[in-house]
Order: sequence, then structure tokens, then C-alpha cells
Amino acid sequence: MQPNNVLDFRRLGYYFQYHMLASWKPYLLGAFSIFGLLMLIPAFMLLTDNAPRHLSEVVGVYYFGLFFGGLLFTSMAFNDLSNKEKGSQFLMLPASHFEKFFTIFLVTTVGYLLVYHIASYSALLLLNRASIVRHQAGLLMDWEFLDLQDGHIYIYFAYIFLHAVFLLGAVSFVRLAFIKTLVAILLCIGGFYLVNTLFVWILFGRNTPTPFQNVPFILVGTFGGKFKTDVFIISERMIDSYVFIAKYVLAPVLWTVAYFRLKDKEI
Repeated sequence: MQPNNVLDFRRLGYYFQYHMLASWKPYLLGAFSIFGLLMLIPAFMLLTDNAPRHLSEVVGVYYFGLFFGGLLFTSMAFNDLSNKEKGSQFLMLPASHFEKFFTIFLVTTVGYLLVYHIASYSALLLLNRASIVRHQAGLLMDWEFLDLQDGHIYIYFAYIFLHAVFLLGAVSFVRLAFIKTLVAILLCIGGFYLVNTLFVWILFGRNTPTPFQNVPFILVGTFGGKFKTDVFIISERMIDSYVFIAKYVLAPVLWTVAYFRLKDKEI
């Protein structure tokens, strides 16, 4: 019977243990840094007597840390490949490319989200305690930003998608992956908008006020109609298909591409 060269759970466990033992110091330092940064802005607000009264007033700090910290951490996931010696050691370790990729995937998704939310909640408890001591009133714990009915869940879908983008960027751009991935995103957005503008001009000519008064491939506003403006919107079925692809398809596709990009790496 031939050994499984793609996924062996025992070998995966050994490699995961090796990775955590080799990286626990920077991970621990990163966890304390997250906690410190989460406390920095609210603490400044307390010291300047601009104490937040509602949890929703500091939720922006939470989202900033989630996206900036998570995406920066993800973009550094394959930093070893930027050094020839470390890259050779990484590629020669007795584990498959899939097991290495899956380990990094777990650390940058489940691992980061777990540590980040523990740090966030700890910072919230300390902030609430400090507010009680200084102003004799704690934060009003309104968890409205987690209300599914208001569409806040799409923020987390956006994070998952961007994680996939930056993980692909970490494999593709070995050096300065975070900055290069940001530039690549901006170029893709610009190219996407240029293609949309070309289609709008072909279909509607000069009837559109400006090429920027539309939602790419969803909505177009033109001159005409009773109120001197006509709005053309794609069908609801197409919008639902867009939402489904954005929520459940794009991120797995990008993760798969990132895995095969890593698999193509050579010593």
C-alpha cells in the first residue's frame, strides 16, 4: 500500500506541532500587540474625558483590528520563502505542500480569529472597568453590530474573501506581500471598472451622465424617462447569484489557487 503523499493526519499533527513550537514567540508577541492596540484608542478616549458610552462607539476599533491585523498577519504567512535558506528548509520539511498550506490556513483563520476575539473581549472588560472607576458608569453593552438582520454578517464575509486574497498574495508576492497585494487589488478594481465603463458606453452611448454614476454590472443610470433619468437594474435572480458567488465561491477558489501556487514553489 502506497503512503498518502497529500494528507496524512498523523504527519499533519506533527507538522502543526513543529510549526507552533517554532513560531510561538512571534505569535505570542503578536497577541499582546493586538491587545495593546485594541486598548490604545479607547484608553485615550478615557484619558481625554471623551469616554464612550455605548459599545457601538468603539466597534470601529474592533473592525479596524480585525481587518488590518488579520490581513497583515496573513500576508506574512509565507515570509520564510523570501529567504533562500529558510525557504529551502520550509520546502524540504517532511510534510506535503497541502499539510503545510492547511497548517498556515488554520493559523491565519481559526487561530487568528480565536486569539483576536479573546483579546478583544479582554480589552472590552478592562475598558468597561476603567470607565466605571473613572466615570461611575460602564459601557452600555448594545450588541447591535452583531445583528444578522442589519446585514453586519456581510462584514465577516468580506473579511473571509480578503483573507483569501491576501493569502494568495502571500504565496505570490514573497517580499512586501501586504503592499503588493494592496496594489494588485487596486489595479483589479480599476480594471474591473474600466471594463464596466466600456460595456456601458457600448450599450448606452452618451446617454449616461458620467461613467461613474452606476454600480458595475448591476445598475446603470441614463438620461430620459419621466424624471429625466432611467435606471436599469439586472434581474433579482442575477443579484442572488452574485451574492451566492461572493459569499461561498470566491474565497474557496482563491484558497485553491493559493495552494497550487505554493505547490509550484521549488527549492
